[in-house]
Amino acid sequence: MRIVLLGDSHLARVRRDLGRLVCAAAGCAASAKPEIVNAAVGGAFAADLVQQAATVGLEADDRVALSVGTNDAAPWKQVALAHVRRHVDAFLSATAVARLVYLSPPGVDETSLAATGLAARRDRTNECMDAYGRAIAERLHHAGAEIVDGRALLDSLGRAGFADDGLHLNGRAYDVVLPALASALCGAHSQLTG
Repeated sequence: MRIVLLGDSHLARVRRDLGRLVCAAAGCAASAKPEIVNAAVGGAFAADLVQQAATVGLEADDRVALSVGTNDAAPWKQVALAHVRRHVDAFLSATAVARLVYLSPPGVDETSLAATGLAARRDRTNECMDAYGRAIAERLHHAGAEIVDGRALLDSLGRAGFADDGLHLNGRAYDVVLPALASALCGAHSQLTG
């Protein structure tokens, strides 16, 4: 069994803390020191999931965490939601894993984005990212995936959960996100098939 991370920078930035994704529950099959593979890449879109999965060679007993939607929602890209849904469906049809967990977009700190001038360029907004997160979560949930609501999870941290750029997560955020992902990856599951 492996734990595999796919998607964008929200997971790509997890490097030295990968071990925190291992289930701590006694007797959990996922608690036996699995290999952890981080195939997530900063800037990734839903369209990249199939290639990331193929590159890492997903196996039936893998437990997979993925994070996409933030870049799909970027105003210079704004992938049509219908296309995003098709990309997610293509990923699901090519995927058969033991457990699939989706970290939906955690949002942005709109105040920090405004301070950097990015808001003037109509950069990402929480409202827009929520729409992408819901569209992706709906498809994944219907296929049996566990959904970790990134925005709700980090709501209590507010600005304190984001790096200075207002987009990327900081250490405080990962102190909340990683245990939630570990718990979701560990949970009782049925086989997810494409």
